[in-house]
Amino acid sequence: MKRLSALFLVPAFALALSACSGGQDSPEPSATQTPSPSATASTPDPSQAPASETDVVGQWGGATDDSPVLWFNASGTFTGNDGCNSLLGGWEQTGQQIELKNVTMTLIACVGVDDWISKTTTVQVEGDNLLLTNKAGDELGTLPRTKVAG
Repeated sequence: MKRLSALFLVPAFALALSACSGGQDSPEPSATQTPSPSATASTPDPSQAPASETDVVGQWGGATDDSPVLWFNASGTFTGNDGCNSLLGGWEQTGQQIELKNVTMTLIACVGVDDWISKTTTVQVEGDNLLLTNKAGDELGTLPRTKVAG
């Protein structure tokens, strides 16, 4: 239930944060920057099944309600949850490495929840596991590929 309510808060949180941004690196708003409904979806479209064993598209983790999970969409967006806080952003793949970009995350204080997933800057598909690393290249953990019924 916590995950479901947090996922509803993420789009509102992202909208509020986008209103606060406006630094020199921020592009000017345009009609082409409006997110599509799929950009904020909590799960990928079943028709977006992984094309290969190295494809990041799909669900990783989330075997139980409170376990970390990441969903990657073919549109270059992702959403996730660490068991308490929700996150979303974009991703870009170069070779085997996938960089997470423009990550936004709720900041709910939850006792006993490890926030390791919030430190992730890059991921890499290794068979049926997703390796998560931080900015320094240190391994943070792995998430297993989850088969989502379509």
